[in-house]
Amino acid sequence: HFTAATDGRGRDVVFVHGLAASPECWEEAGDRLGTGFRSHYIHMRGFAGLPPSGFRQPGNFLKPVADALAGYIRTLKAGPVAVVGHSMGGLVTLILARDHPDVVDRLIVVDVPAFFSVLINPFASASAMGHLAEHSRRNYFEKSVKALEEDLRRSSDKLVTDPEDAMRVLRWGLESDRATTADVMAEVMVTDLRPDMSRIQAPVDVIYAWDKSGHSTKVGLEQVYGSSYAGLSQGRRLRIDHARHYVMLDQPDIFYHSVRDWLAR
Repeated sequence: HFTAATDGRGRDVVFVHGLAASPECWEEAGDRLGTGFRSHYIHMRGFAGLPPSGFRQPGNFLKPVADALAGYIRTLKAGPVAVVGHSMGGLVTLILARDHPDVVDRLIVVDVPAFFSVLINPFASASAMGHLAEHSRRNYFEKSVKALEEDLRRSSDKLVTDPEDAMRVLRWGLESDRATTADVMAEVMVTDLRPDMSRIQAPVDVIYAWDKSGHSTKVGLEQVYGSSYAGLSQGRRLRIDHARHYVMLDQPDIFYHSVRDWLAR
């Protein structure tokens, strides 16, 4: 389901990227964390140039990846480890912490509610989103190459501030397997993990971005994330301003300072 690359030596920290993205998004992690840490960069198959898995089943991606990730962490023989997941990767890591508490010491979820679709409709339910999810899947899969590139170019500009980073996000999307991306996008839209928050034993910090160019007010965003993660028993929530979805690229100083603080607790 994925490959893994590592750098550094010491305490293990696992980084999981998002939909149609690349572990390149964590490129500053090693230097920013400093000595004493071994970073693991997960690259999920089907994204950013890595061929899709032959084991992938449509509509069943998140849980199998989480299970495989648990197996990988167990091979480290390091006990429970710190895990960071961005966007769709954040949902994978929530499932990991829910179903495999023995491998997760602590978790950071970056810029995704426990039910993504509340960003589309605050009153959404998994069942109500089914039709839209299927429509989105088919629409993404059936677009012409030119139309898809134009759509990805527009969306990339909304996901990160720097134009060069936007071009990288565009490249990751174009190099991702279209069927995998479409299927996982639809699965994310109907995956509601809010009822499972009380089952997660590890402390979970939630980092989310706000930018004036976005559709949400600060108050509205606080309400979305507050209600989405209300069931957690441990952890903190942190809003990072003047950042878009790739908050680790837009505000690396604040983001990695927060990660170091989280690791030191």
